[in-house]
Amino acid sequence: MSVYLSKFLWPLLNPANLLLTLLILGGLLQIWRPWRRWVRRGVFVLLLALLSVSVLPLGRLLVEPLEGYFPPPQLPEKLDGIILLSGSEQPVLTAAWGQPQVNAAAERYLVFTELARRYPDAKLLYTGAGLQLGVEPGLLMAEADVAERIFQQIGIPLDRVMFERAARNTIENAVNSKAVAKPQPGETWALVTSARHMPRAVNCFRAVDWQVLPVPVDYISTPRQPGWGGFASLGFNPMAGLTGLNLATQEWLGLFAYRLLGHTRTILPERLPDRAVK
Repeated sequence: MSVYLSKFLWPLLNPANLLLTLLILGGLLQIWRPWRRWVRRGVFVLLLALLSVSVLPLGRLLVEPLEGYFPPPQLPEKLDGIILLSGSEQPVLTAAWGQPQVNAAAERYLVFTELARRYPDAKLLYTGAGLQLGVEPGLLMAEADVAERIFQQIGIPLDRVMFERAARNTIENAVNSKAVAKPQPGETWALVTSARHMPRAVNCFRAVDWQVLPVPVDYISTPRQPGWGGFASLGFNPMAGLTGLNLATQEWLGLFAYRLLGHTRTILPERLPDRAVK
């Protein structure tokens, strides 16, 4: 139930959607003359808020702590397994056009492929089905099916990859992956996902008593850049500011929601020394 609830609530809580919805509502409410003065003031405040979150580095301030929480690790000489979380696939577009389509998080595949070739004896695991709501039956496709086509294109043998095809969110990724991979004590498994998503992902894997080595990718912030910027798209770019705020808000809400629902033991995972992962 929580999976469907999150899919329904997030479009409503998305900062950009929320501001736009309130602006439209404010425009409609001006029809009522007694409210007109107060509505105009409210719309003015909303416009200032929209401009602020678009231009000021609010998204960067929220996303930087997440992306820097687990820095890129010193990789060990041996990895027993490598896990790739879903989230960069575009199932509907893939089904519509007949070729694999990915979003801006496609770097997950680049790093996963690099690790797979660097550690030829490591087990490979892909996890994720996704949840497609309101999609025409002919366009329904699991994220794992898209991943399978991508692996074929980039030359990773499918018989080397274990596919977990049922997970609809991050906690299900962890629970189902452990059941599929059956990791043994003392093994080192690397987890590849977007840097901003890594704290929540690590939290979920630790909740099922699986210590993984975080390998964060797909960064959107540039913390060393001075001034008002800070996202990969430099210069005056309100859309980049809104996108960064949306992505950061989604992850922070996810961290608190997972703790509240009992999926994880803490809001943010403890940053363990490398030796504690091996």
